[in-house]
Amino acid sequence: MRQIRRERPTLRTAHDFHQKGHFLKSSPEHVVSDQERQHLADEIAGELASLIKTQFPRGANLEYAILKAHLIVEYAVGEYIRCVSDILVDSAHLRKFSFANKIEVAYLLGLGATDALLLPTIERLNKIRNQVAHSFVLDRALVDEMLRVNSNDYDGFNVKDDKQRVRMLRWLCNGVAAHISAQMTVKVHWLGRANSAMLKELATAAAEFELP
Repeated sequence: MRQIRRERPTLRTAHDFHQKGHFLKSSPEHVVSDQERQHLADEIAGELASLIKTQFPRGANLEYAILKAHLIVEYAVGEYIRCVSDILVDSAHLRKFSFANKIEVAYLLGLGATDALLLPTIERLNKIRNQVAHSFVLDRALVDEMLRVNSNDYDGFNVKDDKQRVRMLRWLCNGVAAHISAQMTVKVHWLGRANSAMLKELATAAAEFELP
C-alpha cells in the first residue's frame, strides 16, 4: 500500500526481463515511506497557502484573476494526484495531461467525491478560463453562478462590479486550495495508518506461526 517511486516500465524493460531472467519488483529505493509521503503533503499544503498570498492578483482585472486562479487550482489538483496515487511522479510529468484529464484522474482518486461544491466549481472555473483564453468575450453570468453556489448567502447573492468579483474569486480560490489540501493530507494520513496496521497484523501472524 506504500507509494512507489520508480521509472515506468517500457518495452526495453520487457526485453530485459526475458534476457536477464528477472525483474526487481520492489526494493527500498523504490518505496516512498509514510513519513516522506506525509512530509510531501504538508509541504504542498504550505505552498498552496503561500500561492494564494503571493500570486493571486489584487485589483479589478477579472480576466487576469481568472487565469491566475486557474493556474493555482490546476497546480493543486496536480499535486493532489502526486500525493495520493500509487506511483509518485514529478510535477513535470503531469503537464502532459490537460486540465480536464487531471480533474478526471483526481476524481477517480477520490477528490471531491463527497463534496457537493468542489468539482462543479473547478469544472466551471476551467470553462471560464477557456473562454477567457480563447475568445474576446467573458460571460460574467458564468462567473456569477460559480460565485453564487459558493456564497454564504445563496438566495440573496448579489455582485456589483468586477472589483467585487475579483475579491470573491480570491476567497473562492483560497477555499478550493484549502479543501484540496485538507483532502490530500487526510487521505495520506489514513493511508499511513492503514500501512502501520497492516504491518502489525503481519507481524502478529508471523509470530503465531513461529515454532517453539
